[in-house]
Amino acid sequence: MSFDIHLSKIKCFGKHGIYDNEKNNEQKFFVDIYINIDDFEEDSISNTINYEEVADLVIEIVASESFDLIESLSKNIVKKIVSQYQKGNFTINEIKVTVHKPDTILKSKTQDISVSYFEKYR
Repeated sequence: MSFDIHLSKIKCFGKHGIYDNEKNNEQKFFVDIYINIDDFEEDSISNTINYEEVADLVIEIVASESFDLIESLSKNIVKKIVSQYQKGNFTINEIKVTVHKPDTILKSKTQDISVSYFEKYR
């Protein structure tokens, strides 16, 4: 038994991409988080992910770090979330982060470009 936790479309701003204008100008990103944790009985925040902390961490990572690839950004977000919660009262069984980049040079051809990074621990 387990819980699937989803945080959808966390709105972030950052400078990620391979082009100079992407590195120099802030862009909008949306991040989806999926985390699977074991079931628990006690109704306590210490038994689960703190959604606000996760959202704030994602916003901070996107804003403060810079990557050429959203593949690298999504992997970095996974690693930092897992690191933050590795000593919690629960175990993260799976985590998936999807980074959406809506405003790209392909915006005349696509509505959105996204990359997902997934890790499974059990």
